[in-house]
Amino acid sequence: MTKEITLDGTPDLRRIYATAALRRGNDSATLPDVRYSQAGIRVEVDDLVAYSHVCRFPVSGTLPATYPHLLAFPLQMAVMSGDRFPLPLLGAVHVENRIEVVRPIGIDEALDVSVWAQDLRPHRRGRQVDLVSEVGVRGQVVWRGVSTYLSRGAEHPEAQSSDPPSTDLLASVTAGPLWRLGEGTGRAYAAVSGDWNPIHMHALTARPLGFPTAIAHGMYSYARVLASLGPRLPDSGLASRVWFRKPVRLPSTVRLRTAFEGSRTISVLENAKGEIEHAVVENTW
Repeated sequence: MTKEITLDGTPDLRRIYATAALRRGNDSATLPDVRYSQAGIRVEVDDLVAYSHVCRFPVSGTLPATYPHLLAFPLQMAVMSGDRFPLPLLGAVHVENRIEVVRPIGIDEALDVSVWAQDLRPHRRGRQVDLVSEVGVRGQVVWRGVSTYLSRGAEHPEAQSSDPPSTDLLASVTAGPLWRLGEGTGRAYAAVSGDWNPIHMHALTARPLGFPTAIAHGMYSYARVLASLGPRLPDSGLASRVWFRKPVRLPSTVRLRTAFEGSRTISVLENAKGEIEHAVVENTW
């Protein structure tokens, strides 16, 4: 039977990350059957404005497609930092994310958020798990998200992989916006998102976790892509998916290329020379 945990307040992410070093995970092949929920969440307008400024979204009366992820993220970390959760939190890499915008969410609506983990499975480079999030308003689900995290470990070359769609449509797209991401990009995004994972903060905190420099948050890169495409995407009925291919080392310069086809877009975020593919984003409606 699922254990339901209802929180009165938002989990302290700084404290979760500070204590995460004490957890090494375990060899369990099962996930704890637990669901975390928080009811009646109200969006702080100042927080939304700060997030929109960092990610380049326009400020309006509705939430950007990626903003509900911020509300669910502390609950995700509460699930992953539990004593019985099999994967260690520190060093976890966000490899894929899916979002479904059922309808626009007004900034003045009271939101109920629920999060649980499912589908622990092998990955070529370790093990991965899905953190499922739902946002509801008065009993109606208005937004869904699935965040896939990889914990590196014993390799499984035979493991099935989730590959991005073909990017053949982009063959003739040679131009796109260039973004210069400074060394402090990870800290700027952490300040508005609460995601203080050390791999994003500074080279000195990223190196012990296997990264030569700090890397940009995947959800920051994803948000920048959706913000850039904003006028071309619908307010509701949107299914969006991102595959994080190679980390964006900080600082760096990246380019976004996008192709449009009916009720679909396909985008690639790559380095300025087009040699490294950082992320592939597909939107359908």
